[in-house]
Amino acid sequence: MSDGVYMIRDDNTLVEMRSSPFESEELLQRLLATHPSLIAGDAVDPNHPRRWLLIAREQAVPGEEGGSGRWSLDHLFVDQDGVPTLVEVKRASDTRGRREVVAQMLDYAANGVVYWPIDAIKQQFERTCASGERDADEALREHLGRPDADLNEFWRNVDVNLRAGRIRMVFIADVIYPELKRIVEFLNEQMSPAEVIALEIKHYTGQGLRTLVPRLIGRTAEAERRKSTRSSSTTDSPRPELNPEEWFAKLTEQRGAGETAVARAVYDWWVARGGKYEITTAQKPSMIVKLEHEHGHCWPSIMRTNGRVTTALCYVMRSAPFDAVEARREVLETLQRTFGQRYGERAVDGEPYVPLALLQEPAELEKLFAIWQSMIDRIRAGA
Repeated sequence: MSDGVYMIRDDNTLVEMRSSPFESEELLQRLLATHPSLIAGDAVDPNHPRRWLLIAREQAVPGEEGGSGRWSLDHLFVDQDGVPTLVEVKRASDTRGRREVVAQMLDYAANGVVYWPIDAIKQQFERTCASGERDADEALREHLGRPDADLNEFWRNVDVNLRAGRIRMVFIADVIYPELKRIVEFLNEQMSPAEVIALEIKHYTGQGLRTLVPRLIGRTAEAERRKSTRSSSTTDSPRPELNPEEWFAKLTEQRGAGETAVARAVYDWWVARGGKYEITTAQKPSMIVKLEHEHGHCWPSIMRTNGRVTTALCYVMRSAPFDAVEARREVLETLQRTFGQRYGERAVDGEPYVPLALLQEPAELEKLFAIWQSMIDRIRAGA
């Protein structure tokens, strides 16, 4: 069978275009960043075609809480429902094994859903827009198709989807070989709520023209059946919100009474200082404290059921004086010096944590309270 496509010009002349490899992987990556619609949103979801918003190329992926980028993802997009979409691009000429490429993507996904702070993702999007001389809010409203869209709600949805593992992994190449096709179809049938697909983008050239033809791989009937069945009990029936006592009971099951006693002390301390706790509805719910102040509010600390309490530097970045990186770095260095924890440089925009187990000594807990009290005083003073 001839591997070509044919175009007829307005003057009725025929242009024969032959299949050819992309000149470089960089070219394909650049085309995807410039023209996200190449990711065939109508094929990904025929009933509700996806629209893609580029967060960043070469998105850093940390390998630990508050860590710096250990890996680099080719592209990070989000769709109009705030579902993070991780894209890896490989040319057919890439000699690495299919298993290595898949393992690489799973590394990115497994760590991204845990360690990507939503504020860092939002700031990366703003930097991407700034490099293209676009206003970030305007670009997001255009993507959502609603000039009155609640942008904060959109980013909250991105965060919820990320923490719940509701993500999409996309492998893109000019040729998808049978080995990768079988792996992708298997993973997509087994994984929920995550989605795994591959996109083969054929490249044709001729007479100075270039044509790209995307073909989706991975959406088998079995995968759709399984995901539909699972979503009927999850998406259509939202996970109920926990009250504090239910959350503490869950923590006790996972971490024991000692760490729960510390978490209760942390809860009481923040409430006594005007903090209000909210509990996320993610698969692994967290307790997040909201602190009101004269100029607005911030979210200075998070407790997680994995036995960690964080100082959420990424969520105080809009409150003076912690809008300045120097002020956040001062807190980070104090935490490191006080508790002997080692944080990466990117933790200044992340969530450096202290294990609840370490805080079972009352003196250690009081040291953390002193750090937080200093933060509260500075936020309320605005300096």
